[in-house]
Amino acid sequence: MNIINKNTKLFLSYVLPSMVGMLIVGSYSIVDTIFIGQAAGELGLASVAVTWPLVMLFWAVGDMLGTGGAIIISQSRGNGNLARARLVFGNMLCFQIIFSFAMLGVMNYFLTDALLLLGADKELLPGAVRYSRIIIYGNLACMLMMAVSSVIRNDGRPVLSMWLTVGGLLLNILLDYIFIFPLKGGIAGAAYATVVSQALMAIAGLVYFATGYTKLRYDWTMFKLRLASLKEIVVSGIPSLGNQLSVIAMLFFHNYQALKYGQIDGLAAYTFIGAVESLGSLLMTGLSLGVQPLVACLYGGKKYRRQNIIGNMGYYTAFVLGIVLMLVSFAGHNIFPAWFNLSGNAAALASHGLIISSTAFVLLGVIRVAGYYYQATGKVWDSSLLIYGDAFFALPLCLFTLPHWFGLDGVWLAMPVSRIILFAFVCWLWFGKKSR
Repeated sequence: MNIINKNTKLFLSYVLPSMVGMLIVGSYSIVDTIFIGQAAGELGLASVAVTWPLVMLFWAVGDMLGTGGAIIISQSRGNGNLARARLVFGNMLCFQIIFSFAMLGVMNYFLTDALLLLGADKELLPGAVRYSRIIIYGNLACMLMMAVSSVIRNDGRPVLSMWLTVGGLLLNILLDYIFIFPLKGGIAGAAYATVVSQALMAIAGLVYFATGYTKLRYDWTMFKLRLASLKEIVVSGIPSLGNQLSVIAMLFFHNYQALKYGQIDGLAAYTFIGAVESLGSLLMTGLSLGVQPLVACLYGGKKYRRQNIIGNMGYYTAFVLGIVLMLVSFAGHNIFPAWFNLSGNAAALASHGLIISSTAFVLLGVIRVAGYYYQATGKVWDSSLLIYGDAFFALPLCLFTLPHWFGLDGVWLAMPVSRIILFAFVCWLWFGKKSR
């Protein structure tokens, strides 16, 4: 009984702050979407929607480097190798900066072409360019905020990581109001609010590593770049990159098909549905990120029995949470679209689509926990197959076949059906392969 209580307390001490933190991260896009909807209407929402896959690339690379480094740091804490943890942390920060400037140059040069490829037409392109260009120039803030938040959580301070994210959201809400309404910034104002709030929280997180509260304090030796460290970080973070790419794929393919089968109203409806799906996905990611440092630390310390107990707690919690999210979506399907200033046909499409798409929540979390669990235990190949199989097989397959038979309803069905396909693969990993 004592070990059960001990494991439960440990599980909750990491999972709850992590879930709250990721819920807040998801609220960034929700808040922006609400403010943009109020200020610029359905055209503004659609303009921002087509930028999301491009903007998410920064999240993807930042998450790959940040989470990859954080996992190694957590494993190093488990086996007492502080020197390795500090070297990986310093190198991870340097590589975040290098990758940020490299991506800025490439994306800024090809911005218009990329947005056209993502589905922006002459009507949507001006707003999409204004919004995404600001986010691109401020991408380092986003990447560093993700990195320091991950490392602080894996450094044994999940509550502090959560409060950094909460502070970022509160700042984002305040700045959204100031930039969009009194300063009349419109879509550009929302982008400025996001960049400034993320930059301030990244700075606050970086200050933590200059204090005596962590053993990862700065010194010059930890910033000596080593390609071996980059390889180690990237390999460990490849599944996290895939998690973000799956979100990008979800947004890109859904945007394309929603515009094709539902016109502007369909795309505006998916802007709402995508925000809800992303919020639920991030909440499940928060659960998984809470499980991950515990599993990685226990795996590094060869405590395999407790590692499995914590993993199972994650699976059960994800399943129950998925049912709750689905029921909340059912209950609010006629209420939530109005929060985004949707009305008429767009609101009707959003309400109907939410009922169908929200059934994906039941299995979404179980699949997400499985991916992060395998990543934390060094099974990068299994984790990558699960995650990349989502982004480049299951979801595209469903999105480009189901609408042929069901029209716009097929777009909404793609997420639930693809979750069933992925869960079948998870079951094969559980029962079809020998596990430790």
